[in-house]
Amino acid sequence: MRPEPPFYVGRTRPSSIGWTRIAITLVAGAVLAMLMAQRSTPTGVLLVAVLFLGLAVWTWMGQWTRFIVDEHGLTVSLGGFLPRKPWPLADFRTVQLRELPRSRVGVTLGGYGWRRSRATTPQPAELTPVGSRKIFTLDQVQQPYRMLVTRSGTMVEIIGRGSTHYILSPEDPQATAAAVDQAIRARR
Repeated sequence: MRPEPPFYVGRTRPSSIGWTRIAITLVAGAVLAMLMAQRSTPTGVLLVAVLFLGLAVWTWMGQWTRFIVDEHGLTVSLGGFLPRKPWPLADFRTVQLRELPRSRVGVTLGGYGWRRSRATTPQPAELTPVGSRKIFTLDQVQQPYRMLVTRSGTMVEIIGRGSTHYILSPEDPQATAAAVDQAIRARR
């Protein structure tokens, strides 16, 4: 029997690395504004301060998110209020949990935050099945991914039907993976 589509709301939060990136952006902006204050006009100083503040807010929004898993797929709202184009449920083949230690996140995924990138495909030892599903390994060393990664540890990896796959690091990976699994089963 086909289950009902889920309506699951989850979130991601910045890790210590994310907060460090935000702080460095703010400090760099403050230092540059102070240096410019000695030789530039107040308008130029204000423009630089606003630019760096905007960059820090954008960095925060890419890591402090809310997402919804429903019959449409997975919809991410940056900063919890700016919805992005959904990751389409029709493109989801399977879901699995992926373990990535802190020492390998940057090398494997290319960094943190909301973005598109090429990522190293997982090894079977890094994967855990969700429910009654089997793990799914990819045949190429790197694949295109849409990512929402804010921390290391257990992540939810969604294998796509096409050439793009998805990975995110929610606060509750098991509940998120179960919701994605329910959405895939409800669609079939």
